[in-house]
Amino acid sequence: MIEVKNLRKQFVIKDKVFGIEKGVVNAVNGIDFEISKGETLGLVGESGSGKSTIGRLILRLLEPTDGKVFLDGRDISTIGNREFRKLRKELQVIFQNPYAALDTKMIVQDILTQPLQIHKIVNPLDYKKEVERLLEMVGLPKEDGKKLPHEFSGGQRQRIAIAKALATRPKFIVCDEAVSALDVSVQSQILNLLMDLQEEFGLSYLFISHDLSVIRHVSHKVAVMYLGKIVEKGMVDEIFENPKHPYTKALMSASPIPEPGKQLNRIKLEGEIPSAMEIPKGCAFHDRCIQKLEKCCAIEPPMIKLESGRVVACHLYMKGDEQGEK
Repeated sequence: MIEVKNLRKQFVIKDKVFGIEKGVVNAVNGIDFEISKGETLGLVGESGSGKSTIGRLILRLLEPTDGKVFLDGRDISTIGNREFRKLRKELQVIFQNPYAALDTKMIVQDILTQPLQIHKIVNPLDYKKEVERLLEMVGLPKEDGKKLPHEFSGGQRQRIAIAKALATRPKFIVCDEAVSALDVSVQSQILNLLMDLQEEFGLSYLFISHDLSVIRHVSHKVAVMYLGKIVEKGMVDEIFENPKHPYTKALMSASPIPEPGKQLNRIKLEGEIPSAMEIPKGCAFHDRCIQKLEKCCAIEPPMIKLESGRVVACHLYMKGDEQGEK
Protein backbone atom coordinates (compact mmCIF):
# COMPACT_ATOMS: atom_id res chain seq x y z
CA MET A 1 0.00 0.00 0.00
CA ILE A 2 2.56 2.58 1.19
CA GLU A 3 6.30 2.31 0.62
CA VAL A 4 8.81 4.93 1.78
CA LYS A 5 12.39 4.87 0.47
CA ASN A 6 15.26 7.01 1.80
CA LEU A 7 12.88 9.81 2.80
CA ARG A 8 14.62 13.01 3.90
CA LYS A 9 13.51 16.48 4.92
CA GLN A 10 15.76 19.42 5.71
CA PHE A 11 14.57 22.82 6.89
CA VAL A 12 16.87 25.76 6.20
CA ILE A 13 16.88 28.23 9.10
CA LYS A 14 17.48 31.85 8.07
CA ASP A 15 17.97 35.07 9.99
CA LYS A 16 14.62 36.92 10.14
CA VAL A 17 16.21 40.31 9.49
CA PHE A 18 19.01 39.71 6.98
CA GLY A 19 17.89 36.39 5.51
CA ILE A 20 21.29 34.82 6.12
CA GLU A 21 21.31 31.04 6.45
CA LYS A 22 21.93 30.09 10.09
CA GLY A 23 21.79 26.31 9.77
CA VAL A 24 19.93 23.27 8.52
CA VAL A 25 17.53 21.12 10.54
CA ASN A 26 17.68 17.46 9.53
CA ALA A 27 14.13 16.61 10.57
CA VAL A 28 13.92 13.31 8.68
CA ASN A 29 17.19 11.67 7.74
CA GLY A 30 16.84 8.62 5.47
CA ILE A 31 13.71 6.67 6.40
CA ASP A 32 12.58 3.36 4.88
CA PHE A 33 9.43 1.39 5.69
CA GLU A 34 6.41 -0.32 4.15
CA ILE A 35 2.77 -0.50 5.22
CA SER A 36 0.62 -3.22 3.67
CA LYS A 37 -3.11 -3.07 3.02
CA GLY A 38 -5.06 -3.44 6.25
CA GLU A 39 -1.92 -2.92 8.36
CA THR A 40 -0.98 -0.41 11.05
CA LEU A 41 2.57 0.83 11.57
CA GLY A 42 3.05 2.45 14.97
CA LEU A 43 5.63 5.25 15.02
CA VAL A 44 7.10 6.14 18.42
CA GLY A 45 9.86 8.37 19.74
CA GLU A 46 10.52 11.53 21.72
CA SER A 47 9.16 14.92 20.70
CA GLY A 48 11.34 16.34 17.95
CA SER A 49 12.32 12.97 16.51
CA GLY A 50 10.53 13.66 13.20
CA LYS A 51 7.41 11.47 13.54
CA SER A 52 4.83 14.07 12.48
CA THR A 53 7.09 15.34 9.69
CA ILE A 54 7.07 11.86 8.13
CA GLY A 55 3.27 11.84 8.09
CA ARG A 56 3.16 15.23 6.41
CA LEU A 57 5.75 14.20 3.82
CA ILE A 58 3.70 11.14 2.83
CA LEU A 59 0.61 13.33 2.45
CA ARG A 60 2.55 15.98 0.47
CA LEU A 61 1.70 18.62 3.07
CA LEU A 62 5.47 19.06 3.01
CA GLU A 63 7.70 18.43 0.02
CA PRO A 64 10.57 15.99 0.68
CA THR A 65 14.18 17.06 0.24
CA ASP A 66 14.98 13.59 -1.09
CA GLY A 67 13.51 10.11 -1.26
CA LYS A 68 10.38 8.47 -2.66
CA VAL A 69 6.87 7.67 -1.48
CA PHE A 70 4.88 5.01 -3.33
CA LEU A 71 1.13 4.36 -3.17
CA ASP A 72 0.18 0.98 -4.63
CA GLY A 73 3.53 0.93 -6.43
CA ARG A 74 3.09 4.41 -7.93
CA ASP A 75 5.56 7.17 -7.08
CA ILE A 76 3.43 9.99 -5.63
CA SER A 77 6.32 12.12 -4.34
CA THR A 78 7.08 13.74 -7.70
CA ILE A 79 3.77 13.89 -9.57
CA GLY A 80 2.24 17.30 -10.30
CA ASN A 81 -0.16 18.99 -7.90
CA ARG A 82 -3.12 18.66 -10.25
CA GLU A 83 -2.60 14.92 -10.61
CA PHE A 84 -1.98 14.51 -6.90
CA ARG A 85 -5.27 16.22 -6.05
CA LYS A 86 -7.04 13.31 -7.71
CA LEU A 87 -5.34 10.98 -5.21
CA ARG A 88 -5.96 13.20 -2.20
CA LYS A 89 -9.15 11.37 -1.23
CA GLU A 90 -7.16 8.14 -0.81
CA LEU A 91 -4.75 9.74 1.70
CA GLN A 92 -6.20 11.39 4.79
CA VAL A 93 -5.00 12.59 8.19
CA ILE A 94 -6.33 12.90 11.73
CA PHE A 95 -4.43 15.73 13.43
CA GLN A 96 -3.62 16.01 17.11
CA ASN A 97 -5.45 19.32 17.57
CA PRO A 98 -9.02 18.93 16.24
CA TYR A 99 -9.96 22.56 16.88
CA ALA A 100 -7.21 23.79 14.54
CA ALA A 101 -8.24 21.19 11.94
CA LEU A 102 -11.88 22.32 11.76
CA ASP A 103 -13.23 25.55 10.25
CA THR A 104 -14.66 27.38 13.27
CA LYS A 105 -17.12 29.35 11.12
CA MET A 106 -18.76 26.30 9.51
CA ILE A 107 -21.35 24.04 11.10
CA VAL A 108 -20.44 20.37 11.30
CA GLN A 109 -22.83 19.42 8.51
CA ASP A 110 -21.02 21.76 6.10
CA ILE A 111 -17.59 20.60 7.32
CA LEU A 112 -18.46 16.99 6.51
CA THR A 113 -20.25 17.86 3.29
CA GLN A 114 -17.25 19.71 1.85
CA PRO A 115 -15.08 16.61 1.14
CA LEU A 116 -18.14 14.83 -0.28
CA GLN A 117 -18.61 17.69 -2.76
CA ILE A 118 -14.95 18.13 -3.71
CA HIS A 119 -14.32 14.44 -4.37
CA LYS A 120 -17.83 13.57 -5.59
CA ILE A 121 -18.21 10.74 -3.09
CA VAL A 122 -22.02 10.52 -3.19
CA ASN A 123 -24.92 12.05 -5.08
CA PRO A 124 -25.72 15.61 -3.85
CA LEU A 125 -29.19 14.41 -2.87
CA ASP A 126 -27.55 12.01 -0.39
CA TYR A 127 -25.26 14.53 1.36
CA LYS A 128 -27.46 14.85 4.44
CA LYS A 129 -27.87 11.09 4.81
CA GLU A 130 -24.12 10.53 4.40
CA VAL A 131 -23.28 13.18 7.01
CA GLU A 132 -25.66 11.53 9.47
CA ARG A 133 -24.01 8.18 8.77
CA LEU A 134 -20.53 9.62 9.43
CA LEU A 135 -21.66 11.18 12.71
CA GLU A 136 -23.19 7.90 13.79
CA MET A 137 -19.95 6.06 12.96
CA VAL A 138 -18.03 8.23 15.43
CA GLY A 139 -20.70 8.13 18.14
CA LEU A 140 -22.34 11.53 17.69
CA PRO A 141 -26.08 12.21 17.23
CA LYS A 142 -27.25 13.54 13.88
CA GLU A 143 -28.50 16.73 15.57
CA ASP A 144 -24.87 17.73 16.15
CA GLY A 145 -24.57 18.46 12.45
CA LYS A 146 -26.18 21.87 13.07
CA LYS A 147 -23.60 22.96 15.68
CA LEU A 148 -20.34 24.90 15.37
CA PRO A 149 -17.01 23.36 16.48
CA HIS A 150 -16.73 25.60 19.58
CA GLU A 151 -19.93 24.05 20.97
CA PHE A 152 -18.20 20.67 21.44
CA SER A 153 -15.69 19.32 23.92
CA GLY A 154 -12.18 18.46 22.75
CA GLY A 155 -13.04 14.78 22.50
CA GLN A 156 -16.17 15.46 20.48
CA ARG A 157 -14.23 17.71 18.11
CA GLN A 158 -11.74 14.90 17.55
CA ARG A 159 -14.63 12.58 16.65
CA ILE A 160 -15.72 15.14 14.04
CA ALA A 161 -12.16 15.29 12.68
CA ILE A 162 -12.16 11.50 12.38
CA ALA A 163 -15.51 11.60 10.57
CA LYS A 164 -14.06 14.17 8.17
CA ALA A 165 -11.08 11.90 7.44
CA LEU A 166 -13.41 8.98 6.79
CA ALA A 167 -15.71 10.99 4.51
CA THR A 168 -13.62 10.40 1.38
CA ARG A 169 -13.41 6.63 2.06
CA PRO A 170 -9.59 6.65 2.00
CA LYS A 171 -7.13 3.78 1.68
CA PHE A 172 -4.52 5.25 4.03
CA ILE A 173 -4.81 7.49 7.11
CA VAL A 174 -2.09 9.20 9.11
CA CYS A 175 -3.21 9.26 12.76
CA ASP A 176 -1.04 11.96 14.35
CA GLU A 177 -1.68 11.60 18.10
CA ALA A 178 -5.30 11.03 17.11
CA VAL A 179 -6.55 10.01 20.55
CA SER A 180 -4.26 11.98 22.88
CA ALA A 181 -6.95 14.64 23.48
CA LEU A 182 -9.59 12.11 24.51
CA ASP A 183 -10.56 10.63 27.86
CA VAL A 184 -9.37 7.07 28.47
CA SER A 185 -12.88 5.63 28.03
CA VAL A 186 -13.39 7.60 24.80
CA GLN A 187 -9.91 6.61 23.60
CA SER A 188 -10.82 2.95 23.70
CA GLN A 189 -14.03 3.62 21.76
CA ILE A 190 -12.22 5.54 19.04
CA LEU A 191 -9.38 3.01 18.83
CA ASN A 192 -11.85 0.16 18.51
CA LEU A 193 -13.74 2.18 15.89
CA LEU A 194 -10.56 2.70 13.86
CA MET A 195 -9.72 -1.00 14.12
CA ASP A 196 -13.25 -2.03 13.08
CA LEU A 197 -13.09 0.32 10.08
CA GLN A 198 -9.69 -1.09 9.18
CA GLU A 199 -11.06 -4.62 9.19
CA GLU A 200 -14.17 -3.64 7.23
CA PHE A 201 -12.53 -1.50 4.55
CA GLY A 202 -8.91 -2.72 4.54
CA LEU A 203 -7.57 0.65 5.70
CA SER A 204 -3.87 1.19 6.34
CA TYR A 205 -2.71 3.44 9.19
CA LEU A 206 0.47 5.24 10.14
CA PHE A 207 -0.24 5.65 13.85
CA ILE A 208 1.91 8.28 15.57
CA SER A 209 1.71 8.33 19.36
CA HIS A 210 3.69 8.86 22.55
CA ASP A 211 1.43 6.39 24.38
CA LEU A 212 3.08 2.98 24.12
CA SER A 213 -0.03 1.16 25.37
CA VAL A 214 -2.03 2.69 22.49
CA ILE A 215 0.67 1.73 19.98
CA ARG A 216 0.72 -1.85 21.23
CA HIS A 217 -3.09 -2.09 21.07
CA VAL A 218 -3.55 -0.88 17.50
CA SER A 219 -0.29 -1.70 15.67
CA HIS A 220 0.89 -4.70 13.69
CA LYS A 221 4.43 -3.34 13.31
CA VAL A 222 6.39 -0.72 15.25
CA ALA A 223 9.13 1.68 14.17
CA VAL A 224 11.13 3.50 16.85
CA MET A 225 12.56 6.90 15.87
CA TYR A 226 15.40 8.91 17.31
CA LEU A 227 16.60 12.22 15.89
CA GLY A 228 15.18 11.74 12.39
CA LYS A 229 16.14 8.07 11.98
CA ILE A 230 14.50 4.72 12.63
CA VAL A 231 16.66 2.84 15.15
CA GLU A 232 14.53 -0.31 15.43
CA LYS A 233 11.65 -1.80 13.46
CA GLY A 234 9.73 -5.05 13.74
CA MET A 235 6.52 -6.81 14.72
CA VAL A 236 4.75 -5.26 17.68
CA ASP A 237 5.03 -8.24 20.07
CA GLU A 238 8.74 -8.69 19.33
CA ILE A 239 9.51 -5.03 19.98
CA PHE A 240 7.53 -4.78 23.21
CA GLU A 241 8.52 -8.13 24.71
CA ASN A 242 12.18 -8.12 23.69
CA PRO A 243 13.48 -4.68 22.62
CA LYS A 244 17.00 -4.71 21.20
CA HIS A 245 18.15 -1.12 20.71
CA PRO A 246 19.23 0.66 23.93
CA TYR A 247 16.88 3.56 23.13
CA THR A 248 13.93 1.21 22.62
CA LYS A 249 14.75 -0.45 25.94
CA ALA A 250 14.72 2.95 27.66
CA LEU A 251 11.36 3.85 26.12
CA MET A 252 9.79 0.56 27.17
CA SER A 253 11.17 0.82 30.70
CA ALA A 254 9.60 4.26 31.10
CA SER A 255 6.12 3.02 30.17
CA PRO A 256 3.83 2.74 33.24
CA ILE A 257 2.20 -0.62 33.95
CA PRO A 258 -1.02 -1.25 35.93
CA GLU A 259 0.65 -3.34 38.64
CA PRO A 260 1.07 -1.32 41.87
CA GLY A 261 4.06 -2.30 43.95
CA LYS A 262 5.90 -4.10 41.16
CA GLN A 263 9.58 -3.22 41.01
CA LEU A 264 10.72 -2.07 37.58
CA ASN A 265 14.23 -1.75 36.19
CA ARG A 266 13.96 1.80 34.94
CA ILE A 267 16.58 3.00 32.47
CA LYS A 268 17.19 6.68 33.11
CA LEU A 269 18.62 8.51 30.14
CA GLU A 270 20.98 11.37 30.86
CA GLY A 271 20.63 14.68 29.06
CA GLU A 272 18.21 15.78 26.36
CA ILE A 273 17.72 14.75 22.75
CA PRO A 274 20.36 16.68 20.71
CA SER A 275 19.42 19.43 18.28
CA ALA A 276 18.55 18.29 14.77
CA MET A 277 20.85 21.11 13.57
CA GLU A 278 23.85 19.49 15.27
CA ILE A 279 23.44 15.72 15.04
CA PRO A 280 26.30 13.95 16.88
CA LYS A 281 28.88 12.11 14.81
CA GLY A 282 28.57 8.32 14.71
CA CYS A 283 25.46 6.94 16.40
CA ALA A 284 23.18 9.88 17.24
CA PHE A 285 22.23 8.19 20.52
CA HIS A 286 25.76 7.51 21.78
CA ASP A 287 25.98 10.48 24.19
CA ARG A 288 22.95 9.18 26.14
CA CYS A 289 23.51 5.43 25.74
CA ILE A 290 24.58 3.35 28.75
CA GLN A 291 25.80 0.52 26.48
CA LYS A 292 27.88 2.54 24.04
CA LEU A 293 31.04 1.16 22.49
CA GLU A 294 34.10 3.14 21.44
CA LYS A 295 33.14 3.03 17.75
CA CYS A 296 29.65 4.37 18.49
CA CYS A 297 31.18 7.84 18.83
CA ALA A 298 32.71 7.78 15.34
CA ILE A 299 30.88 5.31 13.08
CA GLU A 300 27.18 5.45 12.25
CA PRO A 301 25.67 1.95 12.66
CA PRO A 302 23.93 0.39 9.65
CA MET A 303 20.49 -1.22 9.80
CA ILE A 304 21.18 -4.83 10.80
CA LYS A 305 18.64 -7.53 10.06
CA LEU A 306 18.28 -10.02 12.88
CA GLU A 307 17.11 -13.63 12.64
CA SER A 308 13.55 -12.76 13.65
CA GLY A 309 13.23 -10.39 10.69
CA ARG A 310 13.37 -7.18 12.68
CA VAL A 311 16.01 -4.55 11.95
CA VAL A 312 18.06 -2.55 14.43
CA ALA A 313 20.66 0.19 13.96
CA CYS A 314 23.17 -0.66 16.68
CA HIS A 315 26.83 -1.72 16.79
CA LEU A 316 26.03 -4.16 19.60
CA TYR A 317 24.59 -6.54 17.01
CA MET A 318 27.43 -6.41 14.49
CA LYS A 319 29.17 -9.77 13.99
CA GLY A 320 32.76 -9.62 12.84
CA ASP A 321 32.99 -7.70 9.60
CA GLU A 322 29.26 -8.03 8.85
CA GLN A 323 27.85 -4.79 7.56
CA GLY A 324 24.17 -5.59 7.98
CA GLU A 325 21.44 -4.53 5.62
CA LYS A 326 20.81 -0.89 4.94
